[in-house]
Order: sequence, then C-alpha cells, then structure tokens
Amino acid sequence: MIECREHQRIPVELQVFFSTIGNTELREGTMYDISPGGCAVTSMITVAPGTGVKLLIRATDLGSPITIHSAQIRWASHGEFGVEFMNLTELDRSRLGRLLHIAAPRPTPYQGSPAAA
Repeated sequence: MIECREHQRIPVELQVFFSTIGNTELREGTMYDISPGGCAVTSMITVAPGTGVKLLIRATDLGSPITIHSAQIRWASHGEFGVEFMNLTELDRSRLGRLLHIAAPRPTPYQGSPAAA
C-alpha cells in the first residue's frame, strides 16, 4: 500500500480530551500517532466523520497541555478516529512543533562491524 499522507506520523501514547462542536462535555481518549497536520485517537466514544472537535493534548514533557481549538474528524472506525488540525494559532503551532520534536524517534548509531576494505 502506498502512503499518501502529507506528513510523517510519529507514534505516541498521550492522553487527550476532546469535545465536539456544540457540546461542552469533555470526552477522553488516547492519541497513538501525531503529525503537524493531525493525529489518530482511540476512544470509547463514537464520533462521525466531518464533526468539528476541540482537543486538549496532555503533553507532560511540555509542562502544560496543548489546546487545538479547531479540528475535524476525517475518519472513524472501530473505536478509532483520525483528526485533521485546522487553523492553528501560532502558539498552538509552536507548542505542537515542540511536542513533535520531543516525540520524534531518534536514529540509532550503526552497531555492526565496518565492512572490510
């Protein structure tokens, strides 16, 4: 299968709270991947594609949560859903960038023996 995403997804395990547009009740889920353009979440709550949401990402490495004020559900299936971030503020974009930098996997040095010359 060919990957058509604009941004690479970074695997994470972060607590996330969300509310749908027009509903102030906070729901809970676990974010399992993230990119500059969106994320994927597992949750017991059923949501429909096209629904607007607001997210509060518990990023303990940053000291305080990240709020994504404008996002939209793009797909939903079997207790998981994908979110596209919309119209991020500069503060949200900056904090999201810091989280992505912290969460990005680091390359490991090559541990094999050098090839014979």
